[in-house]
Amino acid sequence: MVYFKVDRFAGIAPGVNPRTLSDQFGQIAKNIELDSGTIKGSKTVGSVEHTAQADSKSIYLYEYGVGNEVWLEWAEADVSVAEGPIPGDTTDRLYWTGEGYPRIGWVTTITGQSAPYPTASYALGVPAADLAPTVVVTGAENGEFTPSDVSYVYTLVTTDGREGPPSPASGATPMREGQTATIGIPSPNFASGNHYFGSGALKRIYRSNTGSNSTQFQLCKTVPYATVSTTDTKAAYELQELLPSSDWIGPPDDDSSLYPDGPLQSLIPLAQGVMAGFTGKRFCLSVPFLPHAWPISYRITTDESIVAIAGTNNGVIALTEAKPYFITGTDPSAMTAITVDLAQACINKNSVVDMGEYVLYAGPDGLCQVQGASGSVVTTGLISVDQWHADFNPTTYKAFLYEGKYVAFSGADSWIYDPSGAEKTLTSFSSSQVYGAFYNTKAGELYPLYEDSGRKIKEFRGGSERETAVFKSKKFGAASPVSMGWLSVEAGEYPVTVKVWADDTLIVNYELTKSSDTYTQVTTTPANISDGTLREPIMRMPAVIGQVWEIQVEGKDVYSVCLAQSMAEVKAT
Repeated sequence: MVYFKVDRFAGIAPGVNPRTLSDQFGQIAKNIELDSGTIKGSKTVGSVEHTAQADSKSIYLYEYGVGNEVWLEWAEADVSVAEGPIPGDTTDRLYWTGEGYPRIGWVTTITGQSAPYPTASYALGVPAADLAPTVVVTGAENGEFTPSDVSYVYTLVTTDGREGPPSPASGATPMREGQTATIGIPSPNFASGNHYFGSGALKRIYRSNTGSNSTQFQLCKTVPYATVSTTDTKAAYELQELLPSSDWIGPPDDDSSLYPDGPLQSLIPLAQGVMAGFTGKRFCLSVPFLPHAWPISYRITTDESIVAIAGTNNGVIALTEAKPYFITGTDPSAMTAITVDLAQACINKNSVVDMGEYVLYAGPDGLCQVQGASGSVVTTGLISVDQWHADFNPTTYKAFLYEGKYVAFSGADSWIYDPSGAEKTLTSFSSSQVYGAFYNTKAGELYPLYEDSGRKIKEFRGGSERETAVFKSKKFGAASPVSMGWLSVEAGEYPVTVKVWADDTLIVNYELTKSSDTYTQVTTTPANISDGTLREPIMRMPAVIGQVWEIQVEGKDVYSVCLAQSMAEVKAT
């Protein structure tokens, strides 16, 4: 006797012939949760969390103070946001790229006016004054002291305390203790920009000090930003800390003469207060806990242009137009780039997702994984290369992390790759257009920005109801043509719709409902089997002979489905 039963459900494997699939895999697995091995309809989309602006493409949930939060939104599509790494920061700083030059904001600028937010921001980088100070030494020369050649530089300090690189140095001028140096501090001549040199901004003046081995600049005095002239009478021993910013510059910005590939992109936080980003072929790192300082010596050049970057727990994966790179090290001044032996370019910057220990992204041959210095195409055996390009929209979908799964939004052809189980699974779902999303790492919640009669932020699978899941089995082949007499379904919730094909012809379309302890079968196909009330969820099949059989079940909570030649087989299974 012959019977076919499915009581453990996995996803789809379009690259495998439906006749040779393992019994638990299907041809369709849509709107389905497979965590328990049964068919569970996925939760519906949640209610509207926020109605966004008509042109919004990037979003971020900004939490500040105690229990306060607002949605930030941008018209630009690739805004990357990172929280401030400074311990004890009470201003709730945020840093972001993708809105022209890299930016900084804090609670009073971000939420300082009415929505939409952020209402204001400033350039992250702090410029160097481009003119050297002037020095005139006056006063009687005391012959008891040997003159020393002194030189001065000064730095600009924003109102919020970010210090920039030094100005050019003044010429060396002889000076003895007891004399006075009058220092002229020219007004900066750099192009006007969105720098925060308002009330409370400063200039720090540093003076050269000759030691036994080297000459270094040490802090001489600090003056208000508007100061254009000051004096110095300090002895050498009175000078303070060394100039910290001698090699600091701002992150790559919108100065096309310096950065022809554009401003810094894909800002991400790393360990120990370091931030990373890229422009063109340059991978860039910040000084620890100083996100406005990005020394040139901290930059790494790749052979091909970088498409996207993602941090993992032991380094950064830089995905390029050719092979990926694994960038690792314990200090940003000594990071090294290792070429990953995986000939898979990143063909979609929006496909890159940090999965924790590894990164997933769209490559020419399928979904790719990079972990450390090794990589692979994880959909090999699940999806053929032709299917990848024809059915999975690899160059246009937008992917995000959700409950350890890789969720790819591509409208009606959206899909999920779940690497967490013993069997890596693919399932599908339908979605309206998604422009961007925010993943709340604290709560494990994903908030896409949907097109829904306007742009709405809703929680992905955050609704209280469940979708109707659809699972179509593999093609079960009998040794010879047979007639299957009975069809049974076990479910935790009804109604359940069951369809059966014999040799590619639909022969059964039943809807089974339950009330108390009785079941009612409503028949669409075939027309010659009467509808009826059943004591068990076991239904008579039409007298059709076939060799290749397929079963499709639609419901919200289905445990198993079985085709058998006899009632005894149904009972036995």
